[in-house]
Amino acid sequence: MPTRATRLPADERKRRIIESARGVFAASNYWKVSIADLARAAGVSEPALYRYFPSKKEIFLSTIKTTAPKLLDSWQRVAEEVDDPLETLWSIGVGYYDHLKSRSAVMKLQFQALVEADAPDIRKALHENFSSFVDFFAEIMEDGKARGQVRDDVDVRAGAWHFLGMGLTLDTMHLLDFDGAITRQRVETWVRFLIDSLRAEKPEGRLQPVGAAVPYDHLPSVPASVEGMMIPDRPAS
Repeated sequence: MPTRATRLPADERKRRIIESARGVFAASNYWKVSIADLARAAGVSEPALYRYFPSKKEIFLSTIKTTAPKLLDSWQRVAEEVDDPLETLWSIGVGYYDHLKSRSAVMKLQFQALVEADAPDIRKALHENFSSFVDFFAEIMEDGKARGQVRDDVDVRAGAWHFLGMGLTLDTMHLLDFDGAITRQRVETWVRFLIDSLRAEKPEGRLQPVGAAVPYDHLPSVPASVEGMMIPDRPAS
């Protein structure tokens, strides 16, 4: 007699439904996707799908809500391996580019969710996601302030949004087939420009050069045309 397939625990089955749904929504859009599409992708019947989620919208919300923990977990691992706050920003920023293609489904889903943000529950899920991202990077920058590495006058939450904006721009460029315009060297220069704008100043009022202990010291100095765009030196008190 054929053996029956092992029944998955409810939590594992639910997780697999969410993972498969993420790809389905990303490949189409919220309104075109049907419960039948989601059930087929998850390898379950429609009645079985409804045992885990009461509606398509609940599945969509779950895909959004599970995105932030995944990203934060990967960033937290970097932060635990790298002690220097500025080096942490560097590693996350450049690493984001290195894994850009593998996150296409996740970012397509986020952009789709933004279109549906008029719905209060979807807007709330996105708000919580981005709040957690801002909190994470603001904390890194605050740690940099405490260590004397980040300028005292930097608004860490504004800086965190700036850093996130860089990632969103990379995602947009990738989704719109501008990959040729975002080489790794250009991204390295971009990330360094942001980090140098945060960096604490030397007593004489100049931005500190990249330290030898930081792995992006191989990059050329910021061109004079770009340096003029950086945060100006604070006036002497």
